Amino acid sequence: MTTPDRAPSGAAQAPAAEADPREIRPARIQEELQKSVLGQDDTLRQVALAVYKHTTGMVPGNILLIGNSGTGKTTIMVAIQRLYASLPHYQPFRSMAIVNANLLVDPDRLEFRPDRLLAAVEQQARAIIGHPATAAELKTAMDRATICIDEIDKLSAVVAGKPNPIGIVLQQGLLTLMEGSHVPFRTHAVVDGQDQPVTLQIDTQGMMFICGGAFEGLYDQVYARVISPTSTQKLKPVMVRQADGGLGFESRFSLRDFFRLDDIFQYGMVPQFIARFDGVLLLAELSLVVLKEILLDSVDSPFLRSRRFFEGLGISLELEDMAAELIAVQAARHTRTGARALRPLFGKVVNAFEYDPWGTGALQQLEEGRFRLLLTAEIVRKTLGAGEPGA
Repeated sequence: MTTPDRAPSGAAQAPAAEADPREIRPARIQEELQKSVLGQDDTLRQVALAVYKHTTGMVPGNILLIGNSGTGKTTIMVAIQRLYASLPHYQPFRSMAIVNANLLVDPDRLEFRPDRLLAAVEQQARAIIGHPATAAELKTAMDRATICIDEIDKLSAVVAGKPNPIGIVLQQGLLTLMEGSHVPFRTHAVVDGQDQPVTLQIDTQGMMFICGGAFEGLYDQVYARVISPTSTQKLKPVMVRQADGGLGFESRFSLRDFFRLDDIFQYGMVPQFIARFDGVLLLAELSLVVLKEILLDSVDSPFLRSRRFFEGLGISLELEDMAAELIAVQAARHTRTGARALRPLFGKVVNAFEYDPWGTGALQQLEEGRFRLLLTAEIVRKTLGAGEPGA
């Protein structure tokens, strides 16, 4: 079980017992999350409210994220982790785990394995505590954990019209945890000054659960319903740029426009399980403008990462505006990967320059022994075979 792009859990833990999470209102939480997640403002509004509910102990703020790969589900999870790490108010809530849904079921025994989930939480809790932990310290940290479960859609209760036992076991197991239960967890802790085996009774009542998935079959399912001859719903016309530069209208399908809660039941998610979420949030498809902004300005921007590399070589890396737009256009064509396509695409453009910047003949001499490297639209076209935006 891994935590991708993990925030620095070992960061200095200032004694912040006096910091009250209620001081951080949902609007501030959303502002912090938007530093890492672009193009999902409506979703982040609900995520911020869920985090506020969780950290103030009001009610569980469980949420389900639905969106194509690359729209930001895992990025939102990591952004919450960064939020917890950056503000002293959230020191008690920094135990957080991001796990894949298929790791939580033993397929041979058809058995739900909460111990695998709790082991990931324990690992994070120990890193945060920073010294050999007592049983009380571990339990306190784990009882307040945020649990992120990715690819939850892969374990539907129905597959190809037939019951899927593994999916049923997973959803029932998670439902029990989300309703609040005491789970015995075997580990080790300091007792009377010595490290000894202990069994903790972990209380899941105060945990926050965030589940996410692409739910790819859901798109086809809802689209078929919308275009059915008996449907009263119609596809909405959207203004798009034509190849000749003009504007026109096309009928395009967006799941967010037509989704109904019973669609997800038909997909194979158990109603009782879905009922444990405060909200079912559909992420927006990323526009060219947002993809370009992610490329240039996001926390995980591949351009900024490469620029830092060149800075160490005494080279100032710049990217022409049209070059950035061409890369965003190429990423938009990879509808199944979304923003994730930006890194390999930009890498393909910049790799030769990173390997031997002085041998490319593209460097411009500046003052004081420094150089400038400008990645132009022409370089992008040659590397990616990219056409003009809108073409």
